[in-house]
Amino acid sequence: MTPREQKLALILIGIMVLGVGGAGGYLLVWSPLEKQREAELALQTEIADLETNERAQLANAKKLANARTRSLPADLDLARNEYVVALGRLLDAAGAPKGYTISAKQESSTNSKQVPEISKGKPVYTRIVCTVQVKKADMWVVKDFLKGYYDLGLLHQITHFSIKKEDEGAKNGAKRNDLTVDLTTEAIIVDGAENRRTLLRIPNAYGAAGGGGLYAAMTSQKEYGRGITPQVLSSVLAKGRDYSLIVLKDPFNGPLAPPPPFKLSSIRDVKVVQDERPSPVKVSVSGEGAQGTKVTATASGKVFAEGALKVDPKTLAIELPKTSASEGTETVSVVAVSADGKVEKTSFKVTVEAAKVVEDRRPEVDGAIILTMVTFRSDGTASAAIRDAANRQRYEIEVNGKKVLVSKFYYIKDKKKEDDTDAHGVLTISDDNSKTKRTFKIVAVENDALVLEDQKPTAAAKPKSGPTNWPGKGGAPAKPSATNPISAIAGNMAAGVAPAPPKLYRWTVGSPF
Repeated sequence: MTPREQKLALILIGIMVLGVGGAGGYLLVWSPLEKQREAELALQTEIADLETNERAQLANAKKLANARTRSLPADLDLARNEYVVALGRLLDAAGAPKGYTISAKQESSTNSKQVPEISKGKPVYTRIVCTVQVKKADMWVVKDFLKGYYDLGLLHQITHFSIKKEDEGAKNGAKRNDLTVDLTTEAIIVDGAENRRTLLRIPNAYGAAGGGGLYAAMTSQKEYGRGITPQVLSSVLAKGRDYSLIVLKDPFNGPLAPPPPFKLSSIRDVKVVQDERPSPVKVSVSGEGAQGTKVTATASGKVFAEGALKVDPKTLAIELPKTSASEGTETVSVVAVSADGKVEKTSFKVTVEAAKVVEDRRPEVDGAIILTMVTFRSDGTASAAIRDAANRQRYEIEVNGKKVLVSKFYYIKDKKKEDDTDAHGVLTISDDNSKTKRTFKIVAVENDALVLEDQKPTAAAKPKSGPTNWPGKGGAPAKPSATNPISAIAGNMAAGVAPAPPKLYRWTVGSPF
């Protein structure tokens, strides 16, 4: 073989080796790697799809949980009845005239076939259909009902709605409560809804505030859920939108005239009497923003102290306190701020008049009040009786050692009724029909008399023909006699040196007061 042939053979062999090596590398290395990359890419795509499906399932589960919360309760009969009650409460809150009708309908078989099914014979939800008719309504009723309807937070919708003017020939604005409203609403019970006893779900905050007992009690009674403020989880109404434009641009009776501007009425001057509580001063506001007005009243300090004036937030009445001033004039400044921030001011004067002295023309009945009896018992106790013939009253005194019980009785058609009792030996002789009023402390009981200490000695209350200064009429007050059988009731009244010695009187049996 020539050298040229040898070279060609080597080149051929090299080409064959490279070809075989390349084919082997492709088949044994490259091709498996490509397949592995393709499998890895397919796996990553599958994982991404599964993660997307998982996120979608979580989102759907959250929506389903939300839907089950907003759903009517699982009990069909309870849900239907409570939904009708809720619609009635919405109509009442909107001011709908009495006589409206709410009718609950059974779902038709045609509609039930249109509901998707989880499995055969198991629908995703169940419909509750109600029809509502309101007569003699105005657009305020329509607006307020719709606002409350969409704030109820339930899975329901209005499927039919019509408003008809009763008298089409009437002039616009002649009357506005001439509308007949007909609507159909559908609410649904989602499969797996809460089997609660209330139409609306009771917020967990009640359990946090009142404990598990309160929460359990509220969830067990359907009536409790009727007063719950709805939780709007998915708001249908736009936030911040003024839906009163539905009324202001009434398409049936023409645009509504704008409300009058906010106004604070003037307040008349007031006269008060010294040491008497004045009547509240009424504050009247009207116009736009009047509902929710806040009123403050301030005084200059001449008659009433600073901050002494109070305003009732509900009635807006100014409460004036009693004043000890005998005369003077006070200027009270009143500021009213409407619900939308408009400010109105006014003032009025308060003039103080001295209290009038009213002459008491009631008679004195001292002569009709008589000590009728003093009795001692073998056990050391004693009793006494006082009769007030002028007022059909009787005072009974029971003495047991140092304990003295004074009871007051009155008579109605000869029936004895207790009026007052004092367990400290204080005898108060008074009534509503006379000027007679005296207060004594029972010091001792003698054989035929009571020894009394005047609790409020005054010049106008000097004894006349009744109890006399003890021990002798006209004599000076003195110590109780040592022979007094029950002088231990009040102890030695004259013991020690007192700045003002008490006045003691001796009232004998048969003597008038």
